[in-house]
Amino acid sequence: MTLITTLSAFVFSNEPTQPSTLAAARPKPRANTDVRESYNVQISSAYHDKFKAKFQEFHDKQQCFGEELAREAYQTRSEIKQAHQAETSMLGQMWIWARNRAVYGASNVGYDYLSKNKNPEEIVYSAFKTGGADLGLKSNGFSDTLELWHAIKHTTPVYPEDITPTMVNEYKAQVEAYKTQVQAHQVQVKALMAANPTKLKGYSRCTRAI
Repeated sequence: MTLITTLSAFVFSNEPTQPSTLAAARPKPRANTDVRESYNVQISSAYHDKFKAKFQEFHDKQQCFGEELAREAYQTRSEIKQAHQAETSMLGQMWIWARNRAVYGASNVGYDYLSKNKNPEEIVYSAFKTGGADLGLKSNGFSDTLELWHAIKHTTPVYPEDITPTMVNEYKAQVEAYKTQVQAHQVQVKALMAANPTKLKGYSRCTRAI
């Protein structure tokens, strides 16, 4: 475990404290762990309730994600993030600020910065994963879906919204099994498809952005 992960686990696992003279006058703030769980839930809900069907509509029409959709997804994440950072303890906020400065060179990464290194599709999907593993924070699990998608998207016409938890578990099992093998892990796509209880649409890759 790295020093930054160890210190982060301490920062984000401790309850915020208040002076006793103000405790009766103010509602008790939520613990950082509760704030993080709420953040994960709201990011996941935004994906499932607001964007998932929209993504499927794009793919049904074989259309690529354009900048407008990327900005919308980025803005949705930013609003949820800002609301939850305001509830994070001061120590937690300082730690996040320091981490972002070290990793990105800025306290907050804007859309223009992201668009220099990512295309609209990458920005859209990354908006709905919560990372922070280097801070000892729990994620919402969407990064596992994206990892599987990246592993098979060039050979299998599926998108993240098609991938089920059962498929993710099958993929993890395959990766774990190959840890004892000398050869590189080769994804067993047929096994993944068999793990999917629903019939995939078999999208073609997008042909144009809108």
